[in-house]
Amino acid sequence: MLRGVIVRNVLLNLVGLGLPLLVAILTIPPLTGALGTGRFGVLTLIWAVASTVGVLDLGLGRALTQHMSAAIGAGRAERAQAIAWAGLTLLAALGVLAGAALWAGAPAIAAFLRQPGDRETIEAMRALAWTMPAILLASGLRGVLESKAAFGPINAVRVVTGVLTFAAPWFAVTVGWNDLGVIAWLLAGVRLLGLLLFGAWVARLLPGTFVPRRPESALSMELLRVGGWMTVTNIASPLMSYLDRFVIGAVQSLSAVAWYATPQEMVSRLLLFAGALSSVLFPRLAELHAAGDGAGTGWRLERLALLALFLVLFPVMLCLAAFAEPVLDAWLGPEFARHGAAPMQVFCVGVLVNSLAQVPFVSLQARGHAATIAAIHCVQLPLFVVAVWQLAEHAGVIGAALAWSGRIVVDFVVLRMLSRARVGAAAGMRTETGAVLVGVLALAAFALPMTLPGWTGIASGLALGAIAWGLAASRLPRWSAGDAIAAVMRRSGA
Repeated sequence: MLRGVIVRNVLLNLVGLGLPLLVAILTIPPLTGALGTGRFGVLTLIWAVASTVGVLDLGLGRALTQHMSAAIGAGRAERAQAIAWAGLTLLAALGVLAGAALWAGAPAIAAFLRQPGDRETIEAMRALAWTMPAILLASGLRGVLESKAAFGPINAVRVVTGVLTFAAPWFAVTVGWNDLGVIAWLLAGVRLLGLLLFGAWVARLLPGTFVPRRPESALSMELLRVGGWMTVTNIASPLMSYLDRFVIGAVQSLSAVAWYATPQEMVSRLLLFAGALSSVLFPRLAELHAAGDGAGTGWRLERLALLALFLVLFPVMLCLAAFAEPVLDAWLGPEFARHGAAPMQVFCVGVLVNSLAQVPFVSLQARGHAATIAAIHCVQLPLFVVAVWQLAEHAGVIGAALAWSGRIVVDFVVLRMLSRARVGAAAGMRTETGAVLVGVLALAAFALPMTLPGWTGIASGLALGAIAWGLAASRLPRWSAGDAIAAVMRRSGA
């Protein structure tokens, strides 16, 4: 039962994330041509602000999911409305403050973008300012729906707003509304539509959410505390994901940045699968922990998620690593293939392990250990900067890629050990760990200088990969969801 529910919800997430991406691929070329590089750059900034709710909402959307799921799992569903109202009230106030600041700062932002006094840029920023309350409230409402396992409605709204985010600007320039201000107001309408749709679903699935009540100060402070620690992680993680490019530009060249960042972006798109799974896993683990079954069914669920991700992603990464050079040659030409193939092979290791790390990451957050994760990332950040600087300076793009992937491997090991320790699980990880280790060696073998040449090396790496995949497949749990999980799912309304 549980596995069917999770697979269904993961597939819904993939559709919700994938369809807007397809529309983006089709509409960005004509938008670039119609707006020009500079004005299109302003549009990308609007898109970026609208999509960085993980930082803008101070982690309150995720904190809402965790607290509401825990209340449902503990059999205190009546608390859900109070938690939702407290979180949404905070997000509304935060949205108003953020919108006012953006409105007032619009001329300064235009000047910073080297467009001082430009009417289009200022109007676009002010249109975005009006959408800030809608963006942040929609983040909170999505968190409420995630706690109710309502991934069908979430992804229906996600598809509508995601497609319109790219289709509305394309429509505007097609009919002759070639003005950033007009486009920004259209996007504001899209965000308002998303807010109304999310609100309608929340009112249906959790009646009483929008009944005004006095927010509980202790509950509000707890949401802010948990969300604040999540925000630290939401800031530190992107920094560690993108600082390496600036370092390469400083110690190597801008051409080296392109050879490095392009294959990194290509392989990193596969993190979509882990993101789709982790958003489904997070509320379920929070419920199980609150219900007192975190070390039993919850731990088995983590192992199942980890193995499933490995079995799905590892063959793709293995093929990308084995044929990195011909893939880059066909896509971007021989120069990119010559300089970018080895970094791409190293990125296959990092992205695979990063995908697996999402499982212990959401496990710790679901159990209320957001501060632990934030502390780990704060320690990692300066160490990573030093490592990537030294390796990029002495070994170029391949050195920077090794620093990037190496940091992720360490992160996975630490998070996995902490996750197991926090639940007190007795189940071993020896075979799973062995499968991941052999898989990492198979991927790394393609990028090492001592790799066997030509087809002999490729065959050896593929054979090693087959062993890793077989080890992981042999450890797939042969267990049913059980009555405890079924009870949790019934309480959540799934």
